[in-house]
Amino acid sequence: MSVKTVINETYQLLNGIGAVSSRKEFYKNWLNRSDSYMRVINFYQKSPSTNSLAVCSSKLKYYANLLKEKEDKQSRTVANDFNLLSQKFDNLIFEQSTNEWIEKEKKQKEKDAQIHILN
Repeated sequence: MSVKTVINETYQLLNGIGAVSSRKEFYKNWLNRSDSYMRVINFYQKSPSTNSLAVCSSKLKYYANLLKEKEDKQSRTVANDFNLLSQKFDNLIFEQSTNEWIEKEKKQKEKDAQIHILN
């Protein structure tokens, strides 16, 4: 699942339950980013930082735990939705982090191979 899809799902849920009233508010309060940051990310077809994804995942987990303690079915349903979205963010974080260190190792091996050829 793409980062954009998970972010959109999260925004739709939060907007639907009245937790946020705009994307600007969502970006600021749930991704710890400005709307201009997100515009740049979208323009260059990049993914938000792993930190942004982690902040949102953490916040979803935090509120899921609070909602689980409530007695009403709606709160428990939203808690479950928050947990599912948090897991999606965690999967994206794992994927991005893994790609980052693999790419770094690949570049280092290429650099080492070039140095070896020159010697």
